Amino acid sequence: MHLLRKPGTWLMFLLLTISSCAVSQPSTDTHSKKARAYFMEALQFYNFQQTEEALESVNKALKKDDTYLDALMLKADILKNMKRFEEAQATYDAILAISDKLTEIYLYQGEMQFKAGWYDKSIISLEAFLKTKTTETKKELAESLLANAKFADHAVKNPVPFDPKNMGPNINSANSEYFPGITADGEYFIYTRKIDGQMPQEDFYLSRLQPDGTWGPSFNLGPPVNTPENEGSVSISTDGQYIFFAACNRSKQYTMHGSEEGLSNPHEVYPGCDLYFSRLNGEKWSIPRHMGYVVNSREWESTPSLSFDGLTLYFSSTRPGGFGGSDIWKTQWDGRGFGQPINLGPTINTAGNEQTPFIHPDNQTLYFSSNGRAGMGGFDFYYSRTNDSGNWQEPVNMGYPINTLGDEKGLLVNRAGNLAYFSSKDRADGFGGVDLYQFELYPEARPQPLSYVKAIVVDDITGEPLSASAELIELETGNLVIQTRTNENSGSFLIVLKDHHDYALNVSKEGYLFHSENFALKHSDETNPFLIEVRLKKLKVDEKVVLNNVFFDVDKYDLKPESKVEMNKLFTFLEANPNIKIEIGGHTDNTGNPQANQVLSENRAKAVYNYLVAKGIAQERLKYKGYGATQPIAPNDTEEGRRKNRRTEYRIISLQ
Repeated sequence: MHLLRKPGTWLMFLLLTISSCAVSQPSTDTHSKKARAYFMEALQFYNFQQTEEALESVNKALKKDDTYLDALMLKADILKNMKRFEEAQATYDAILAISDKLTEIYLYQGEMQFKAGWYDKSIISLEAFLKTKTTETKKELAESLLANAKFADHAVKNPVPFDPKNMGPNINSANSEYFPGITADGEYFIYTRKIDGQMPQEDFYLSRLQPDGTWGPSFNLGPPVNTPENEGSVSISTDGQYIFFAACNRSKQYTMHGSEEGLSNPHEVYPGCDLYFSRLNGEKWSIPRHMGYVVNSREWESTPSLSFDGLTLYFSSTRPGGFGGSDIWKTQWDGRGFGQPINLGPTINTAGNEQTPFIHPDNQTLYFSSNGRAGMGGFDFYYSRTNDSGNWQEPVNMGYPINTLGDEKGLLVNRAGNLAYFSSKDRADGFGGVDLYQFELYPEARPQPLSYVKAIVVDDITGEPLSASAELIELETGNLVIQTRTNENSGSFLIVLKDHHDYALNVSKEGYLFHSENFALKHSDETNPFLIEVRLKKLKVDEKVVLNNVFFDVDKYDLKPESKVEMNKLFTFLEANPNIKIEIGGHTDNTGNPQANQVLSENRAKAVYNYLVAKGIAQERLKYKGYGATQPIAPNDTEEGRRKNRRTEYRIISLQ
């Protein structure tokens, strides 16, 4: 399965160039018929990738004529691709000793020196070539190589901190593991494993974090997500309730379809590589759904990455309208489905290939791979952040030795931003094939700090988990940040919180009073998670709920602007339940004058009453009362207790 298209390499271009040059220029030929015969034999072997045989034949040609330039150039190219760089350099030296007029040798030599990691030598060779007359194509190639050589030379001399650790036998195996995904709480790790055999295939595996901080044994995600076919490049939502993934030529018999798309033949497939998604219903994943031909095209789509709020899906595609081979695109949820994909533009995408995007839960840091900009060679890891206007800034290469001469693809960064995960092969501590590794990410490449709230919603009386809806709203703007539902079985949900913002969290279910929580992070760098239990109360007389997002200044009773979020929620609740009558109660702590506290609490309750009446709630459905400090819900001997006692709440007084 080719979820990532392998780009054309300079190797074949250079081989064809050398061969063309060698055959077409008599000055590089030989008078020895036997030498020419061995040379042609070597070319034939090389075209069929029989490298050892090609080298043996070209050496035979050079024994017949050691000044045969065609043969020397072919030998240098063979040795370069065998990574026998010292011998390749000696061969290039021999060519230049015979003729210094073959100026293209500086280009081929510079490319070899780059592959060998001799960046200073590569710079000298490429600069020498660019001083000569050449074709525009070769000039562009040399300039690109030179930019890479200069970058790599500086990067190697200024390495970034990097100490990768193998993720161990519970994640890795003798097979290959790659394309990691992780939930925001770091509890579940999901990835692709290639299972070798007579019919190799790719499946998703899942591991759970153990109490001791190690990853538990992985298990196959199983049907209906995994099939006898191939699944790859998965993105798991921050709460672990959805996965988005890519699959190529997936049979429609393993896929849920829209009514407009019947299944006339059980062997029909979705041609090419497309994107799919599945939802966790209780403990079982739903049958994956093809994302349709608005998101998917007739070209190649892969490596999806879902934003923390579930509203934007980033992915790589070769669809028309891009800037290069494969570009990074995004599609946004419009309330009914994911809409027409939008290209991320020329700041991110190049004339080369951009792949494996990962949008961090901070929703403003994008990690991806590219071979279209100056780097270490091949695909390198980059990151880009959005500015205050929401535009992507110039990508930053993540540096050496994170990036190497090889291809780096598929970087993942945890919620805290301190750990990164990636796949690599042929390391001394590997278990076989490609393995997954983690490393501490250096500070400059880290995303914005984040916290999260992880909650379980239960019935207040029975303690049984409930299926309920939850919404997170930014108090300052009133904007809905995320809306989600609890897991059907566990009643749990998880929502990411950015620092330097104040939030209201509302949890509701039909037949219950809504519940609110407040997270004041505007002046905080808090990144520790909030773990809460939400106990929803059924609609019945005398049940009451604290309005945690109704705010007043000290000793004042004017509603602060950020109270509107909660007030509008209460208004909506009353509109949806027209038979309910409520009392709004104001409460204070025990500091100050009791009479003044009683008056203040009543005025605050009246402010809420007036707001609801102004919005259209009938006066006969509302009452208000001030209780002062007479009904504390916490001890008044601590600031935290006094804060809890300074509250506004509503109580059901009638269901008629």
